[in-house]
Order: sequence, then C-alpha cells, then structure tokens
Amino acid sequence: MAKYKLGDYEFETEQEYREAAADLKRIKGLTDKYDINNPQQAAKILEFIKGHPETFRSPYGRRFIHKLEASASRTQPSGFGQTGPAKGMQPQKPGQAGFTPGASSDGPGGANAASGPAAKRGRNKPVFGKAKAKASKSADGSKQAKFQIFTIRNFTIGVIIIACVIVFSIFAPKLFSLRSSGDGNGDIRRNMVTAYAKNQADLKEKLYTYYFNVVGESEEEAERDAQKGIGHYVLDLSDRTISSLPDSEVSDIYKELSEGGDIQNNSFVEPSEISVLKEKLLAAGLADKSGNGVEGETAVESAINSMMDYQERIFYSLCYGYALLEYSDEDSQEFALEDMKEMFGEVIYSYNMTEDEKRKYYDSFVKKGLIKDNQVVRFSTDPTAYNLPELTPVVEISIKGEKTKAYQSSMISYAPAASIFYEIHSGKESGYICFRNNGKNSKYISLDEETSVTVQGDFFLLTKSGLCTGEWFYNKQDIGILINGDSSSMISYVHDLSY
Repeated sequence: MAKYKLGDYEFETEQEYREAAADLKRIKGLTDKYDINNPQQAAKILEFIKGHPETFRSPYGRRFIHKLEASASRTQPSGFGQTGPAKGMQPQKPGQAGFTPGASSDGPGGANAASGPAAKRGRNKPVFGKAKAKASKSADGSKQAKFQIFTIRNFTIGVIIIACVIVFSIFAPKLFSLRSSGDGNGDIRRNMVTAYAKNQADLKEKLYTYYFNVVGESEEEAERDAQKGIGHYVLDLSDRTISSLPDSEVSDIYKELSEGGDIQNNSFVEPSEISVLKEKLLAAGLADKSGNGVEGETAVESAINSMMDYQERIFYSLCYGYALLEYSDEDSQEFALEDMKEMFGEVIYSYNMTEDEKRKYYDSFVKKGLIKDNQVVRFSTDPTAYNLPELTPVVEISIKGEKTKAYQSSMISYAPAASIFYEIHSGKESGYICFRNNGKNSKYISLDEETSVTVQGDFFLLTKSGLCTGEWFYNKQDIGILINGDSSSMISYVHDLSY
C-alpha cells in the first residue's frame, strides 16, 4: 500500500498528507509572526487554539501545541519582565550614591536622583503663593533662576493639558479611522478579505449545484451540505458585503484569518477539506474548467474517453503480439483481455455508457491511481518496472534437447506492463519471445535442496522449430524456463561491450 511521507511522518492516505501540509503552513505563519519561546505570546496562541480546536489536524500540529504548552508554562522571575531593570543593572544598596531611604524611585532624591553634592542637598520644599523667582549663584559662579513649582499659572496649564489629552483620546480613533482609507496596508487587507469572501461565495454556489443537480439532494439538503463545506474555512464570509464594512472590522477579520492560518504572508492557504471538495467539483465538471476533452464534456467524460482510447491502442498492440506467435484472432483477443484486466482492473468496451457507468469506471481508475488530476496515467515503457525482463541486445537460448544458440533481440511491445514481446534474429532465422506477468506467486520451483523460486508467468518462444510454451522464472543471472516440469532450459544475458 502506498504511503505518503512528509518530513518525519508517514501517512496512510492523501487526506492525512494534505492535513499535515496545511498544518506546517499554519505553524510557519505563526512562528513568523510570534516568538513562541516567549511565554506570554505562546499562551496567547494557545488561547486562540482552544477557541478553534480544528486549527491543527496532524501530528505536526499536536507537536506544535505541546511545544507551545511547554513554553507557556515557563514563568519569568518577578520584577524582570519587559518593564523590569535593564540587563546587568542591580538595585542600589543603602549607602551607595543616589539611594535615599523612604524616597520615591521617581521623585527627586529617589533611586533615579542624581548622585554627588546635589543628592546630599535633598529635596527642595515646594513654595506656595506668588513668590518671585530668585537668583542664586551656582558652583561656577553663574546665576540660575529659581522658580516656583506650584503656581496658579502652572496649575491652569496642567488642567488644559489633561483636558486636551482626554479630548484627543476620544476623537483621535474616529479621526484616524476616517483618514485610514489611504493606508496602503489597509487597502491590502481589504482586498485580501474581499477576495476571500468572493471565493467562498463562488464555491458555495458550485457546491449547492453539485449536491442538488449531481448528487440529487433536495434544496434544503443541498443548501445544508454547501454551508457545511464552507464551514471548513476559519470564517464564513460568503454572505458578507466587505465593501460596506469599516476598516477596523476588516482589520479584525484579516487578523483572525491570519491567526487561523487561512491567510499567511498575504497569500491564501486552502484547507485540505476544501481541496477535496474542489476535486469533486472538478470531476463533476463544475470547476472553472470543464476538463480536457471536447467542448461540453465534463471532466469525468473527458477522462473516461481518454482511458478508452488508451486501452484500445494497448489491446490491439497485445493482439498483434500474440498473432505473431501464430495464435488465432480469437485466442489472441482472449490473451489480450486477460492482460488488460491485469493492467487496468476494469476494461471499457463501449462508448455508449450512462453517466453512472462512467462515474463508476472513473472512481475505480482514480482509486487504482490510473487517473490523476483527470489525466490518464500511462504505463511505463520500462519492463523492469513491472518485474518483466529487459533482454540484452544479444541473448543465448538453451532449450533442453536443442543446441544453445545466440540471438539478437529487440523489444516490440507498445506498453510492457502485463506481457512483453521480443523479436529475435540469428542470421536469416527470426522468431519471437513473449513473457507474461500472470504467475500471481502461486507456484514455486525447487532448483536444489536449498533454493526455490517463484514462477513469474507464461512463456512463449517461436522459432523455426515451432512454438515452445512453458513458464518462466528468475534463476540467478539467467531466466529459467520450466517446460513439462523440467527447469533445465534457460535464456542467458550476453554482456558484450562491442555492441
């Protein structure tokens, strides 16, 4: 069973892989925006995740949450937060310059007061009344004006300043809101949120059409399931008119979308569930493009028609190969159909199919990996990819009872997945070899007491001696041939650098 690997984890399904990829994008967006090693910021992210439990859906998300919890649980020493003393600074002790017991740390003579002679003079007492400023001589003999700290004039100025601050705090947000239309970042946020809402509205309409017309649900059921699909986004804005919202609300929406992971670095990050829904719409022909076929075809019809064309070419190629072995048309077709079922699982015979029949084939091929992104996945031309032998340009064929003979060989298969054909030449003599990959590990051959090998499938050899049939298997560096229970016949590779 194929596994999906992403970093340290392997996933059983593509859905789990998509969820892990989406979680990694969300984690990157959060780590770019926040310092998760900061306990306060880690706690903030955790609080958001608790309110949105569907934010993370993979082992990467759970591992990130554990890391956030560990970071948030760390507490800083008291007094050393963002407003604490600068690094390397220590509180001063009594007796040191600038320390005055009982003084305010912000007032004159406190911990932040100047040291030296000025500190020893202590605090000046406030002067009340209309005392005039006096001049006093400083240490260098210059005159400095003394002024009164508390006067009616200073008190009036202070009241006016406080009133201005209050008025500004009330009206400034409204003023800046009115002027924010010219803000470049505001325009970007509004455009992103508008595009987000428009995309949701278009998707919701297509989902309703899908559930109503394709699935056959009632109007109420289709509307419910369409709404449920949109619910995989962080926010449902499909019914909102973004142009009528104030910038402050648009900014809040943008912030929530960014923190939720739907917008990262001014780019949309599509939830994995939405990607799955869009694939269903594409398959039903309801996406922006109707597929790769003729005009009017749905994606399903186009993919199935392409698959029928591809199967038809392989079928006639296989029939031609078996006809070279001198089998009748009926036998050649029977062999070819067996090979086709081994390759495709489902073989399409008719172009006149109902939509349900086409959908059934389509789902089967998608499940087997034979249709991907509405394109047919072609089989490789390398036979070794299917455990079939790729002969060297010259081989030696040794059939029991006959002399070993060297032949030039060349592959003539169109798609060597279930059977591979080679044309061989030796002088004027020509013939054909066919290896089939239909052994199904159902038979084992004992080469000696210690070694047994698995039969790979049917073997056909046509030379001038006639048609020889049996089974083939790998025997060390050679291909063993089992004919009538005797495993002594073989085909040997010839590695000659002079080719």
